[in-house]
Amino acid sequence: MKIFETRVQKTRGLLEFKHALIIKIKLRVAMFAKYSLLLAAAGSAFVDAAPSTRSIQGPCAQISQQHMQDVKAGKVPKFPGALAYECLQSMPFDPKRGAAFVEDVKKYMQWQSNADVLSNPPTSYLSPPVDIWGGLDYLQQQAADNKFGNQFEFDTALSDLFISAKDGHLSLIPCSYMPFAFVGHESLVSVSSDGLQLPQIYTFGDAEVLKSNPNAVSPIVTINGKEVVSQLQGVSESQLFQDPDARYNNVFLSRSRYTNSDLMAGAFSIGPNGMWPGSTVYNIAYANGTTSKSEVNAIVRKDEFQFVDGEALYESYCLPASDTTTTSSPSTATPTPSKSAPASSTPASQTPSSTAKPAPTGYPKAAIRDDNNLISGYLLSEPGLEDTAVLSVPTFSVSGVEGGNKIVSDLAIEFIQKAVDAGKKKMIIDLSSNPGGDVIYAFDLFKLFFPNKTPYWSTRFRAHEALRLIEKVGYSVPEGSHNVTFASLARVGFYGLKTPSQNYTFKSLEEFYGPHNVLGAKMTAANSLNLDLISNEEKPIHGFGDVKPEWTTPPFAPEDILIITDGACSSSCPIFTEMMKYEGVKTISFGGRPQYGPMQAMGGTRGAQVMPAETLMTITTAVLEMAAEEELLSESELQQLEALSPAEESPLQYGSLQVNFRDGYSKLDKDSVMPLQFVYEPAHCRLFYTLENVLQPATAWSAAVKAMWGSGDCVAGSRM
Repeated sequence: MKIFETRVQKTRGLLEFKHALIIKIKLRVAMFAKYSLLLAAAGSAFVDAAPSTRSIQGPCAQISQQHMQDVKAGKVPKFPGALAYECLQSMPFDPKRGAAFVEDVKKYMQWQSNADVLSNPPTSYLSPPVDIWGGLDYLQQQAADNKFGNQFEFDTALSDLFISAKDGHLSLIPCSYMPFAFVGHESLVSVSSDGLQLPQIYTFGDAEVLKSNPNAVSPIVTINGKEVVSQLQGVSESQLFQDPDARYNNVFLSRSRYTNSDLMAGAFSIGPNGMWPGSTVYNIAYANGTTSKSEVNAIVRKDEFQFVDGEALYESYCLPASDTTTTSSPSTATPTPSKSAPASSTPASQTPSSTAKPAPTGYPKAAIRDDNNLISGYLLSEPGLEDTAVLSVPTFSVSGVEGGNKIVSDLAIEFIQKAVDAGKKKMIIDLSSNPGGDVIYAFDLFKLFFPNKTPYWSTRFRAHEALRLIEKVGYSVPEGSHNVTFASLARVGFYGLKTPSQNYTFKSLEEFYGPHNVLGAKMTAANSLNLDLISNEEKPIHGFGDVKPEWTTPPFAPEDILIITDGACSSSCPIFTEMMKYEGVKTISFGGRPQYGPMQAMGGTRGAQVMPAETLMTITTAVLEMAAEEELLSESELQQLEALSPAEESPLQYGSLQVNFRDGYSKLDKDSVMPLQFVYEPAHCRLFYTLENVLQPATAWSAAVKAMWGSGDCVAGSRM
C-alpha cells in the first residue's frame, strides 16, 4: 500500500487567501493579470512583462518549428521563457467546461481532512488561513461568468488556491501546466561561515570557488532590485511545506535530494517547481558591486511538440479523450496494494539491477546501499566519529521498485546488525529531503529500532455523507466475506480499522463514523490501520501479521539515536519521526531562514494519508457497483452516493489531483484533537549549512554529532 507521497515538485503558484480571498480574486480577474498570483507574494520586482513576439507565426507555432529543428540537429530543445508563456496565454477558455471542472473538484475536496480547520487554524499554525469552500465557489462563479481570458489564467487561480493550503498532500496540476517547464541558469545556496552565524546567499558556481579563492566571489545582495532574502522568501511561498523554514530551504540547491534529481537544483533555478516564475530574466547584484543575469528558458515536458496555436494545445492537453479516463496521477502514486514480486534470495546489499544508479555525490563509501539509492548505511571512522553509524533514508517511497519494501527492510536489518557487530554505540538516521512514501516502511523501520513497542498512529477522516455511505457498505458486508472489492478497500484503509493503540477493532458504522466535533469540524472516531492486516512478507512490519521480529530488544538506546532533517520531512517521514520521538529520540534540523531561534524538523505535510483522485474515483465506482449488486444501500442512498461521487471522466484533463485523506494526531494529544499539520514542534537543535555541508552533505553528520553529543553549540536560541 503506497501512501503519503506528496509530489511536492508538481505544484505551482501561491494565493494567500486569508479572509480577503474573494476580494483578491475579484481584483485579479478585473485586472486580467497575466501572471501567477505567486508574484504578489514574491514581490513585484519579479514581474517583468513578457515581451511580445511579433511575427506571422504565433508563439506555439514558433516553438513547434524550433523544437523540430533542434531535434533534427540533435540538440536539446530549449526556448525563451517568454515565448512559452505567450503560447500558454493563447489557450482558449471554455466557461461551461471550467465551471464543471470546479464542480468536480469540489467532490474530491469533501475528502480533504483539514478543509474546515484551514479556514480558522489555531495560533500555532505558521501559515495564513484558507477558505477552501469559499474559494472554490467564487472561482466556479467566475468561470461560469467567463471572467478568465484563457485557460492558463483559470488554471493558475485554481492551482493557487490549492497551494495556499500549504499541504503537500493537497495538490492540483491543471492541464495548461503540463506542456512546459521553466528553468533558470543559476542555482543558489545559503552558506554560514560556521553553522552558527547567519548565512549569506551565493550562486552554486561561486560557492564551489569560495573555499579555494574567497576573494574571487561575493554574496548576492539583490535580485531584480529587491533584497535577496526577501525575494527568496517570496519564491519559497510556492512550496507546499507547512513550515516557512522548510519552504525557504527548498529554494536552494541540495545534493541530499538525490532520489529526485529534478528537484536537486532548487525552486529558484527551476522556477516555482518548473512553472512560469513571472520574469524573463533575473538580474543579480553582488556585495562587491558586480552584476550578472540569469535567463529564464522553457523546455517541453514531453518528447514532441507539434501545435500550430493555443487552441490545438488546449485540445490536446485539456479536453478529455473520449476513449480514456482522466489523465490523473500515475498508478505508482496510488495507495492500492503493490503486486510486485518479493525480493530475490540474493543478499540485500547486492540486489541485482540492470539500471543501478551511481552512489550519491558528496557521501563516503556505503557499507550497504541498494541499486536505487532508497537506503544506505555508513560505518564512520573519522576522528570523533569512530563509534557512530549513519543510516540514510532519503525517501519512504519504495513501492515503485520491484520488491522495494522487502529490499529496504532487509537492508536496514543488515546494516543495524553490521553496526552492532562493529561496536558502534551511536546511530544517526539522516532523513534530509525525505518526502514521505509508504507508511508500511515507516512502521517497519520503527519496529526495527524499537521491537518491544507498538507503533502509535492516530488518524481521523472528515465525516461527510459520501464517507458515511461508503462506510455503511463496508459495515454491511458479512464478517469473513471473500468479496474481492471489499478486501482491497480494507487494505487501502477504508474498513477493518482499529483504535490507535491497536487493541480494538471498530464493529459498527455508528461506532466508527460518529461524527465527532473536533475544532468545529465533523470528524470520525480516532483510528488506525490494522497492522496485522497490512503486514506480510512482501511488505513487512516486523512483529505483525506473519512477520516475526528480527530481535526482541532495541539495538540502540534512544539517547544514542539522532534524527537529522532539513525540515522537508513530509508525510510518512513525520509519522516515523514522531514515533521515534515518543521513545526519547532527539532531532536536529539544518538550514532555514537566516534568523536565530528554533526550526521544525518536520516541516512538510503532517497529514496521515494522501489519496490520489484516480484512486478515489475508482473506489467510489467500485463501492457503487458492489452496493447495487448486493443491495447494501437503498435506491435513494445509491443515487445520493452517485451524486456525491466524482465523474469517471473529468470535464478537463489534469496532470494530477490529490487530497489529504486523514488527519494525524500526536500520542501526547490524549483525545486526538489537534491535527499535527497545525502543531509547532521545534527540533532539539538547529544548525545552518556551512560551505562544506553544501558541497559534501555527509559533513553535516560530524556537525550534528558535535552539537548533540559533543561540545558543539546550536544556533542561538534553538537548543531545546
